[in-house]
Amino acid sequence: MRFFSSWQDMQVGDNVTFYRTFTDGDVSNFTGITGDFNPIHMDSEIAKLCGYKGRVVPGLLTASMLTHAGGTLLPEPYPAGKMSFRFLAPVYIGDTICARVTIIDKDAEKNKLVLQITCTNQEGGAVLVGEVSGKIMPVYEQRNNTPK
Repeated sequence: MRFFSSWQDMQVGDNVTFYRTFTDGDVSNFTGITGDFNPIHMDSEIAKLCGYKGRVVPGLLTASMLTHAGGTLLPEPYPAGKMSFRFLAPVYIGDTICARVTIIDKDAEKNKLVLQITCTNQEGGAVLVGEVSGKIMPVYEQRNNTPK
């Protein structure tokens, strides 16, 4: 589902919100792919001994909401050129994360777009902030021989 219909429609200040609930299956799939078997992700008792209330979702899995924003919300492919984020609080299995993505810069000459993301949990607590920049690739217009 695309939230912005075209490059021309996107303006600085525009924003969208989407949600994701992280499951045990998400963590299992992610750790299987990455090999990140940190015990705080895999064992709730160890996580609790480390001061967490339960198993912690890997930070990079939470940060993948940045790539979701660039890869599925925009009207054209958006390969990220630069990405930065800061973890503010742990995300636990079962947490529902609200991601608010805001366009903070748009360079029409270079087709460059900068997105800011703020993620909060179901209690309204901030868990991640970040920024991604990249270039909109107008392949759909090129494929359809439509002028940009």
